[in-house]
Amino acid sequence: MSNTIATGKEEQHLHRLVLFSDAVFAIAITLLAIEIHPPEGWNGQVGSFFHLMAAKLLSYAVTFATVGVLWISHRRTFSRLHRADGLLDVLNFLMLGLVALLPLGTQLLWEVHSSGPLVLYVGLVAAIGLTQGLIWTHAAFIGRLAEPMGIGARLFILARVSLLPGLFCGLSFLSLGTGTPWGFLAIGVIMLGLALVGRRLQSATA
Repeated sequence: MSNTIATGKEEQHLHRLVLFSDAVFAIAITLLAIEIHPPEGWNGQVGSFFHLMAAKLLSYAVTFATVGVLWISHRRTFSRLHRADGLLDVLNFLMLGLVALLPLGTQLLWEVHSSGPLVLYVGLVAAIGLTQGLIWTHAAFIGRLAEPMGIGARLFILARVSLLPGLFCGLSFLSLGTGTPWGFLAIGVIMLGLALVGRRLQSATA
């Protein structure tokens, strides 16, 4: 009876942590739209609107995609967990605190036209990825909070959640800044390679 109660509490703990995290991701995306205001001096022409709003809309689109990728990564990571503990709470709150800064980073992108905001933004996204890596490291290697899987699969997930957010963000800005497709092509190649490696790991454990 006591084991059943403990299991129920652990599942509720994990469930509430996931719900809270989803809310923070949703609020971060909402704040992006709230910060976008009509352009000053707009003459009512559609072409003029997109010309005046280009930087804001592009920054919004990049961050919307970034938050979406981070949320998917977070959801997939937590779907592999069967319980949570206090340290997981702390690490997850640290990651969410960084996610909540993305609207500020986005605003800097469209207001300050220099390389500084870009470096800060990519660094912020990279830090979020590394924090997700800490979450998975604790869950899969230390706290034993994750479902059983081989060491190869655990290391593959660690590399994916830790490195891809910052790498993909940097490559995206490389293509947007240079007006070339090379950054996006690199993202496609990396995603294809990851899919092949993931499929091989699944077949090896089947």
